Amino acid sequence: MLGLMLAPAAVEPFGFFTWDSLRAGWYLTWRLLLRVSPVLVVGGVAVAVFGLNSPMAGFLFSLGVLAATVWSLTLIPRLTSQWAQERYGQALEGALAVWWGITWRSMVVSLVAAAIMAVPSVVAVSLRTAYPSSALGLLGSLLAWLLNLVNIAVTVLATGWAMSRVAASQVGVAPAAPPLPPPMARAVDEARAVEVATAREPSPAPQPAPRAAPASVPAATAVSAGGKMQCPKCGLYETERGSVIGWYCKVCGWRESRR
Repeated sequence: MLGLMLAPAAVEPFGFFTWDSLRAGWYLTWRLLLRVSPVLVVGGVAVAVFGLNSPMAGFLFSLGVLAATVWSLTLIPRLTSQWAQERYGQALEGALAVWWGITWRSMVVSLVAAAIMAVPSVVAVSLRTAYPSSALGLLGSLLAWLLNLVNIAVTVLATGWAMSRVAASQVGVAPAAPPLPPPMARAVDEARAVEVATAREPSPAPQPAPRAAPASVPAATAVSAGGKMQCPKCGLYETERGSVIGWYCKVCGWRESRR
């Protein structure tokens, strides 16, 4: 019998403002910061040792930032593939495609968020600058701090949402089966048609066993050459005729009924 392989169900991407997007974005963010932060710490130590205005400190800090950036570019596809393996049981392929799929989506979301928060940011900076030692200045500082938190949250959500979009493009997609040659395709179609027809045919109802016809008693009319009557019960000619009982068989005991 020919079997058909069923393709796994397609994976739906997360919604943007969902708990799943926040968890996925946090999964990538804290693991990325944990690996990149030592490089940035070394650059900060160099600035502290050589001084803020030292050319050597600036060179070392720039070198550390460049190394952290390059390393993060290689870590994003690897961590995303690890997340997909843990969540869906399937690793992602194509490190460059995974990185670019997450990067450009995160950049688009960041630009949209920056456009939306542009006016509140200007208001916060204006209040902080115009009223530095009053309640309005304190309100401006609080607003700027809240906007920074919102920006971080949006970045994490955008990262998780982009990860789910990239994973949905690969996980659950089964490779297409190669087409069968015409003779084999016809044989497969005929085999399937026979299976469907066999499955649809009703099973025949059991027929009752035929009854045996009752044995008919032959009429006692045959007479042998010797004048003896054939017994209708056993078929022999061992019969005699009595004056009182009439014909009777000496073998099986049959007697002629007299009316």
